[in-house]
Amino acid sequence: MSCNLGTAVFRRVTLAAISILCAAAVAGTVWAYQTKTSTDKSAEQSALAVNDYEVDGVEVALLSVKRISDGTITVKWQYRNKTDQPKRLGESFEGMGSSEAFSLVWHAYLVDARNKTKYPVVKDQRGEPVAGKHGPRKVVVLGPKQTMNTWAKFIAVPPEVKKISVFIPGTQPFEDVAIEE
Repeated sequence: MSCNLGTAVFRRVTLAAISILCAAAVAGTVWAYQTKTSTDKSAEQSALAVNDYEVDGVEVALLSVKRISDGTITVKWQYRNKTDQPKRLGESFEGMGSSEAFSLVWHAYLVDARNKTKYPVVKDQRGEPVAGKHGPRKVVVLGPKQTMNTWAKFIAVPPEVKKISVFIPGTQPFEDVAIEE
């Protein structure tokens, strides 16, 4: 009887260990999905424009600016580390508080120069940006030759606005970018 008890305990411990490993694997997959990092050259998507980032050896590629049916604008961009050393992104940004995981998108905005209007990132009910999340801390480490995709949704822009300037923290503005319909 004690042999059966030992076997039952062994099975439970084994199942618990398998559950923990599966949860860790899923969490790792979610992290990889959220940050979408890659060292594969094919990960460097075709860009509308590319600017240098405030950290030497890193560039920001603007990938798309698209109007969605509700009038909001979704902007996608990519950080590209062109060096053989890891680079720290977001160190100069301030005012994150509990939203540090959104550091790379927190201060992003659009500007309609013609109407002199600024459009911030959409916030959800908790006050968090509707945007890519980059991890638990403000500073994101981008590995050697690595790329990372991110995105943000901006408040509705009037339909007559066909071009917009995109301001991403740490880089020069991307000006007069055509909005894809």
